[in-house]
Order: sequence, then C-alpha cells, then structure tokens
Amino acid sequence: MDLEALALAVDERVWSPAAERRSGRLYAVRCHSGAGADVGGVVLELLAEGEARTLPQQVHLPAGVQAVALVSGVWAAPLEDDGSTRPPSRHPERRRAHITVLVGEEGGSDGVDVCVLRYGDGVPAVLRGGVGLIHQRLLRCWSRRPEASRAAGRPTPAA
Repeated sequence: MDLEALALAVDERVWSPAAERRSGRLYAVRCHSGAGADVGGVVLELLAEGEARTLPQQVHLPAGVQAVALVSGVWAAPLEDDGSTRPPSRHPERRRAHITVLVGEEGGSDGVDVCVLRYGDGVPAVLRGGVGLIHQRLLRCWSRRPEASRAAGRPTPAA
C-alpha cells in the first residue's frame, strides 16, 4: 500500500484551517470500494476526539484497518541554528499548521509513519520519519491492533 497517497487522501478529507481546529481526532482508516466508500475508497471511522497527545493511549484499534490517522492543529517552527530545542509554540517564528499523521504497513514494513503538514491554505508537504511523543504513541497504538497480536504470536486481548 502506498502510505503517502493514503495520507494525502485522508488529509484531503479531514483538512481544516489549524486556527479552527480545537481538538485532535483519531481515525481508523479502511480502504474499500463500493457502497459507503467515498473518493478513492477511503473510509474513516472516528475513534476518539480530544487532546492529540493522549488520544493514542486511550484507543484499541478495531480489526481490519489499513492505518491509524491522527489529525490536529499544531504549532510549527524552524529548528534552532545552534541545535538547541524549544517548544515550537514558544519560537518567535512559530506558525499554526494542520497535520495529519498516518501509521500503517508499507512494502512489508510495519509501523511506517507518514505526515502531511499544511500551513494556512498552502500546498501539503509530505514528511516521513516523524519523532516525538505523538509519533511514539501512534506507533504503540498501531502495535496493539488485533492483527499485530496474531502476527507476533501473542494472545489477542479479551474483548
């Protein structure tokens, strides 16, 4: 599955100006054709809404999803020239952005992440290899899906 194309399709469906987004949303992503599917066969199932950093901790994915997606408004800022770090929300050149982070399987690799970042009404930028707390929690959330338990030979959690 081409996760970049899937991430762009999901982002196109859920995009809203970052200033208008008050909370994060976590979606199960399914790819279908036929009844109930919209453009490109992408079907989104809203799993949770709230603080983006905590959403992946609260959810166990349903069986049969192709990916998990987290959508939120974020602060983005350039990296410091001296290598130091500070929260983007405190950087003098900060800007509001919309981000869609998708985690799934691609090319035989599990737990691959793709981000779509948009400033204002701008063109989406596709990024790979995310870092940070939200990415770690999304990867953990993805690893808890029922198929991952069977593939790893672990018992499936009781319902």
